[in-house]
Amino acid sequence: MGKAYSLLLRPFRNFNVESRAQRIISQDKPTPAPHHPSVQKQKAIVEKLEPDFFEIHNKKDPHLDDRLKSVFVQSADPQDEPSEVLTSTRPLPQNRSRPPPNLYNGMYDHKTPSSAAGKCSLKNAIQFINNHQQDPEKYTIENISQTYKLDKKVVEDIITNFKLFQSMDSKLDPFKPNIE
Repeated sequence: MGKAYSLLLRPFRNFNVESRAQRIISQDKPTPAPHHPSVQKQKAIVEKLEPDFFEIHNKKDPHLDDRLKSVFVQSADPQDEPSEVLTSTRPLPQNRSRPPPNLYNGMYDHKTPSSAAGKCSLKNAIQFINNHQQDPEKYTIENISQTYKLDKKVVEDIITNFKLFQSMDSKLDPFKPNIE
């Protein structure tokens, strides 16, 4: 229904459009928006104190123009010198450089001491999961729990729930038929 309605109204909307546009274009100056009453009061006060202020304000002052032409700005890029490391008493980090990328896809591997009982780092966890996958008889759950000072139940849960991906060569893939 909307399309039919717009088709009916279009001739009325476009009637005499050129002459209406020409009338607006041929106007001398667009009429400015009316000022707020407080602005009108301020203009009246300025007119009382200095009647020719707006004439002086809108005229070009040759003295100021000459002074503007004499201004010359010269800039230089700052030298890239390493600034001295400032020591501060505030507890803010002094080294603001980016840390080097790590192997764990953005996960932070904090350095846990090897003597911390019941804890191991992400690096150590990946290592013992990999060792257990490669040789389960040599790297048993009891052996891993003694080496890393972890609870046997925790190590068993880690071994059963987490596996590492292994890449295989396409020539050795058992699911791909060898066509030779």
